[in-house]
Amino acid sequence: MSVASLNFLLYLLVTVVVFYICPVRFRWVILLISSVAFYVIAGGAQFLPYIILTSFAIWIFAYFIGRQNEALAKELSAEGLTKEDKKALKAKYKSRSRILLILALVIGIGILCVTKFSHYLMDYLVTLPECADGAASAAMWLIMPLGISYYTFSTVGYILDVYWKRCEHERNFLRFFLYAIYFPHIVQGPISRYRLLGQELKKELRFDYARVVSGVQLMIWGFFKKLVIADRLHIFVSNVYDGAPHPGSIFLITILFDAMMIYTDFSGYMDIVRGASQIFGVELEPNFNHPFFSKSVPEFWRRWHMSLGSWFKDYVYYPLTVSRWMKAVNKKTGKKPFGRFVTLAIPVLITWFLTGLWHGTGLPYICWGIYYGVLITLSVGFARGYEAMNRALHINAESFSFKLFRMIRIFFVFMGGRLLTSPGGLENTWLVIKTVFTDFQGWQLFDGSLTYYGLAAYDLVLLFICFFVVWAVSMMQERFSIRERLANQNIIFRWVVMYLAIFAVIIFGEYGVGYDPAAFIYMQY
Repeated sequence: MSVASLNFLLYLLVTVVVFYICPVRFRWVILLISSVAFYVIAGGAQFLPYIILTSFAIWIFAYFIGRQNEALAKELSAEGLTKEDKKALKAKYKSRSRILLILALVIGIGILCVTKFSHYLMDYLVTLPECADGAASAAMWLIMPLGISYYTFSTVGYILDVYWKRCEHERNFLRFFLYAIYFPHIVQGPISRYRLLGQELKKELRFDYARVVSGVQLMIWGFFKKLVIADRLHIFVSNVYDGAPHPGSIFLITILFDAMMIYTDFSGYMDIVRGASQIFGVELEPNFNHPFFSKSVPEFWRRWHMSLGSWFKDYVYYPLTVSRWMKAVNKKTGKKPFGRFVTLAIPVLITWFLTGLWHGTGLPYICWGIYYGVLITLSVGFARGYEAMNRALHINAESFSFKLFRMIRIFFVFMGGRLLTSPGGLENTWLVIKTVFTDFQGWQLFDGSLTYYGLAAYDLVLLFICFFVVWAVSMMQERFSIRERLANQNIIFRWVVMYLAIFAVIIFGEYGVGYDPAAFIYMQY
């Protein structure tokens, strides 16, 4: 059951009605039951034990780590302890907590790695006659459960926060399980923090008309981006990236469409689930903040998939920078030429290598991670040099023209990243690049050839109108909240806007033959 389907809307409506009928103190239980039911319907009952066992393992180890923290605080409060006594106590309890943490990480990350990477081994074994039957049977049990990357990172972040004493451990497993399986974010994120989402789910969740309307409005905007734009673009992109040769001009427009497709697909999904969650009174962390308005690659990744970038920054990048071996590297290279650049580059490249593996297995995703790792390293490492160059060339970095140049540059950087993964292999990537430069055939952009790839001229015109709408709305959202402004208008105007938006989705949404509302791009991660 996709969140872009009519079935999801019906499921959400029933859940909302039951949720608000029940007494306030039981509403979190309704969310738990509906989340489990959603997971069974969307992902299959056979995968429910994965999330139950991994969530329980993380919870129980975090519980004991929390108890260790409490015991340490109690012993440290005793009178007469010397500095050495306190240091010894901290070392003893930290050693115990570290063992518990490692066991939890082995279980949580281990299951994720097995399910995410094992199919490569299975694909190889299936080619061997003596292993084919066994490998095919094993592959049936190693299919990746729905949302495993997202709930694993959410729960692993929780136990690390407990270990680092950033938040208190949860004593009620069912409360923690609701945080892990909460249905608006289980499939495709955002990767929530327990100290944020966990506390949101503990609030008194009362009905608020203005908040419900605001949530519905956000959902409509998400449906517009997903059904009207992303699914229409998917038809064109998939028909071009079908393995057949195409002119370079067609490949070029496809690279552009592919970048817009993943943005409207992923951000549309986030708008839908954030809006649905707001109806219950639960705020999910924002995952997008108009990334194509960014002026640099690091800023882009602070605006795109914000919860993932924040997770890797807090739980991978920062721990790497303060680790013993990184301090040793810094000590050896700090006084040498480019020493600071080396100590910057190592954690960034490791972090982005792992980010690439999170997005997908295989060489294209490793190259994708290295691509962004190198660009971010260069951007940060030579930031002062870029500023000096701008001053020397008398470039006004605050002028509209230069800001526009940087935004266009970011969009091309993003298209370059997508080009590494979208065509279906680095060989196809090279074929696309080579064709663009050696067999462009630019006239095919204007002679009707664009209509040979699944979209009529009407669809193409509609797409470019929609691109303008998304850009205009994003520009306004950079300055103010459109939903807040709309809420201040008279009721007739508000409902006219709402009905127009709803009918735009119904009339222009892509529901043709072969339509698959479950095909959100980031679900595969």
